[in-house]
Amino acid sequence: MGSSTGAEGLAPHAAVLPIPTLGHITPFLHLSRTLASRGFVITFINTEGNHRDLKDVVSQEESFGYGGGIRFETVPGIQASEADFTAPETRQIFFEAVMAMQGPVESLLIRSMARDDDLVPPVSCFISDMLLPWSAEVARRTGIPEVKFWTASASCVLLDCSFPRMLEKGDVPVQETSDPDSVIDFIPGIDSLSIKDIPSSLLTSTPEGLERRSRIFSRNKEAACIFLNTVEELERKVVAAIQELLRPAKFLTIGPLLPSSFLSDHPADENTVSAEGVWKEDMHCLSWLDEREPRSVLYVSFGSMATLKANQIEKLALGLESSGQPFLWVMRPNLVSESEAPNFCEDFVVRTKSQGLVISWAPQLQVLKHPSVGGFLTHCGWNSTLEAVCSGVPLLCWPCFAEQHLNCKIIVDDWKVGLSFFRGSCHGVASKEVVHQVIRRLMVEDPGKEIRKRAIELRNEIRSTVTEGGSSDRNLSAFVDLISKRLV
Repeated sequence: MGSSTGAEGLAPHAAVLPIPTLGHITPFLHLSRTLASRGFVITFINTEGNHRDLKDVVSQEESFGYGGGIRFETVPGIQASEADFTAPETRQIFFEAVMAMQGPVESLLIRSMARDDDLVPPVSCFISDMLLPWSAEVARRTGIPEVKFWTASASCVLLDCSFPRMLEKGDVPVQETSDPDSVIDFIPGIDSLSIKDIPSSLLTSTPEGLERRSRIFSRNKEAACIFLNTVEELERKVVAAIQELLRPAKFLTIGPLLPSSFLSDHPADENTVSAEGVWKEDMHCLSWLDEREPRSVLYVSFGSMATLKANQIEKLALGLESSGQPFLWVMRPNLVSESEAPNFCEDFVVRTKSQGLVISWAPQLQVLKHPSVGGFLTHCGWNSTLEAVCSGVPLLCWPCFAEQHLNCKIIVDDWKVGLSFFRGSCHGVASKEVVHQVIRRLMVEDPGKEIRKRAIELRNEIRSTVTEGGSSDRNLSAFVDLISKRLV
């Protein structure tokens, strides 16, 4: 875990660049801390708007002083709070904004390569988001070795790599006449799955959009290596299948990328750094949890981007209320996508004030480690999924978009650490009765006991991978050695 240097004592220097959304910024920050603790100098490249939004996080990073240190640089670009690539009408705007970042990022890297600074060595590798369409070209022109980072599951990568065959067989793009229950069973490394579990980006894209995505993924073969924020033991067959498809690129599972204090058995660390600083965290909720019974509270959060329609949130709220289960609900300001819902939400908050607590944003890592939390009702974003399983907290799945339906399938069918309300529609609506029943099954009834037992087993299995000698620890050490040798 010690620091590593190359020729003349130079520390390795990684420039890291996420897609400008919170779901990508968060794991990139965790990766940056991990590498800094191993002696890297990190230059974290963010858009100017995101840098302003995350000013509290930036100041925390600087005060923590990880290893070789984390520096922050900015380029023009879209803000995470404005970035919405989930809706077809705004997806093109987001894509164009990301494309416009290419020139400023390349100029920044060129300046870094020309730096003559005893304290900050030249950039020795460029760690870019795997979804960036131009990063390989920038790496080639600057001569900086590129490392790709995929922030979601390995299964999601494999489906992206397999889409030409799905296109050939007519499974994508989905037509009005497509059978939502048809099964895909020809992808090596993945057991059969329903079309409704495929990421929405593959289901709804045009043939031109799918071809563009294919070109992006084909360039990944040129990377020095590819990081996956997952655990080898959880997706071993999938990782092996990806390796065959994208040789000679080398895949390294390095997850879960989370604070070391969070991955221990100690109580929640109040000093744990949060990466999602757009909304102010309500720390009062922790003292509210202190007053609840062990494993009694259902934590409800849909992350930073997912939205619900009025009928979805109404049925969810009514079912939650009728279940009688204590709850902590993160109802961020832009959670509801229709104007008529706020009045209902206000009435719900008043009616249930003795049963639960509604806040605008939570310190999620501390909440998930709190002994009073017994379940997590989630949109199944990969960050939230990893945080839950690393806490041993079982999940209730309400997927909304992107790869969240695939994650739901993994949680429920493969890992068996959760239950789902519905499957296969970004506009899915579970009735009040179904919401009530599913919550009770997990939190009160016998099925929940087995799920909770499995969640604890999975937590212990995952944590072992980041300890010294574990698979993720070994892969990170191999990467450090690779970059250090390039400096000699």
